[in-house]
Amino acid sequence: MKYKIDAADRGLFYSRNDPKDRRLGELITREKIEDVTEGTVAIIGVPEDRGITANKGRAGAAGGPDDIRRRLYRLTPGFSGDFHRLRIVDVGNVSTKELTLAEVHAAETEAVAEIVARGGLPIVLGGGHDLTYPGVAGLVKGAKIGRDGMGLINVDAHLDVRSDENGINSGTSFYRALTQLPDRALCGEAFVEFGIQEQYNSPYYYNWVLEQGGHVITLREVSERVMEFFLQALNAAGKNNRAIAVSLDIDAVRSTEAPGASASNPSGLKAPELDKIAYLAGRSVKVKYLDIMEVSPLLDEDHRTAALAASALFSFFRGLCER
Repeated sequence: MKYKIDAADRGLFYSRNDPKDRRLGELITREKIEDVTEGTVAIIGVPEDRGITANKGRAGAAGGPDDIRRRLYRLTPGFSGDFHRLRIVDVGNVSTKELTLAEVHAAETEAVAEIVARGGLPIVLGGGHDLTYPGVAGLVKGAKIGRDGMGLINVDAHLDVRSDENGINSGTSFYRALTQLPDRALCGEAFVEFGIQEQYNSPYYYNWVLEQGGHVITLREVSERVMEFFLQALNAAGKNNRAIAVSLDIDAVRSTEAPGASASNPSGLKAPELDKIAYLAGRSVKVKYLDIMEVSPLLDEDHRTAALAASALFSFFRGLCER
């Protein structure tokens, strides 16, 4: 289907009007998808959370894309990366007005596919975690990825491999990715679940992932060795020169630091660990897609979770500078 894009609100692009203290809101520009060129990093939002409520979760993540922008565009370009050599644009939000959830998914797939076909690296801001499937489907379509040509890493407290036989919801993305992508672009051995918390997942779904050949790295296993284990995840997903997609569900981080997650948990990764994961993803030349999902401003405290997501994006950009 033909998608419609709503431009990001100009008021989100913060500026101090000080040439000695420039912010990302001045360096990242509002553009159209048609303006994406080779090497462009393109931020696109999908303000949609019906998949969360369909999974018996708490609504509010539809406001996530703009709240993340609000925090991201106040940040500086930092010290250690040559930010100015990156071309980062914001192409706005996929319009969800008067669309069914399935139609939103189709629109997202087409928008991401066009970004990728033009040589861009899409960063998708959600929204419910069901939005990862149409995002990676767009990567497959835009890059013309064939059988076993993509790797996928889900950084999450939850496995999210429920069947979609009773409808799409925020717990179905990775079942769909493993069973429904064209030409079997994702094979089980290229799929990694990272930071999974055993107490919030059914043994049935854990065994299902293993039966597909997938890898499950639990929070308990990761412990204090996040960078070591995430490098292993990148190696597994990117073997044989696969393109890698990375999905960050903000509920992978403990609720003291991510209170505004749709499904917050007292245990989880620490905020600096999420930054390290995002940095390593940005540094890997094989990573061709990133999303951040389930930031819910309605559940947040003083925008701390949106700020956490913004910090992860900053770390991803820093990694990109080192490619």
